[in-house]
Amino acid sequence: MNKNEILKKAQKEKNDELEIQIRDQSMKWSYIAMVLVAFIFSVARSYQGLPIMDLPVTVCSSIFVGNIYRFIKTKNKGSFFVAIITFMVVIISLIRYFMGH
Repeated sequence: MNKNEILKKAQKEKNDELEIQIRDQSMKWSYIAMVLVAFIFSVARSYQGLPIMDLPVTVCSSIFVGNIYRFIKTKNKGSFFVAIITFMVVIISLIRYFMGH
């Protein structure tokens, strides 16, 4: 490999890392938006006397799947912790949903 080939390869890898970082940040903001919108709908549905526990199940299931996948691929303990917490919220919310809340 000559110097120009090495430089081109390094620049391509840097762009790949930037794309990965941007994708990760976009997923984080998607999660935040999903949680906020679900909260707004939960409040509105609660005032109408409608059940709201399906929204936490949906949101937390999505967050659980994303974090468990990230843990499997990276072994990041923070992702595992978030996955466990959101899984517990899914279970509790499912129970409450089927109880009519």
